[in-house]
Amino acid sequence: MGSKVKTLCELKKDCLKENLQEYKKLVRDARFVCKKCGRAAKDAERLCKPAPLGS
Repeated sequence: MGSKVKTLCELKKDCLKENLQEYKKLVRDARFVCKKCGRAAKDAERLCKPAPLGS
């Protein structure tokens, strides 16, 4: 049974501060944006309601 990947939308501000370098890797070259909270990520599975960026 695989573990569920936690979305960026679920992360708390404290977690972002503690793991800023890891967070930067996830958002660098973002291709998707969350329709719920507006966060952006490289991979759609990191967002709860992803929508593609770009044209």
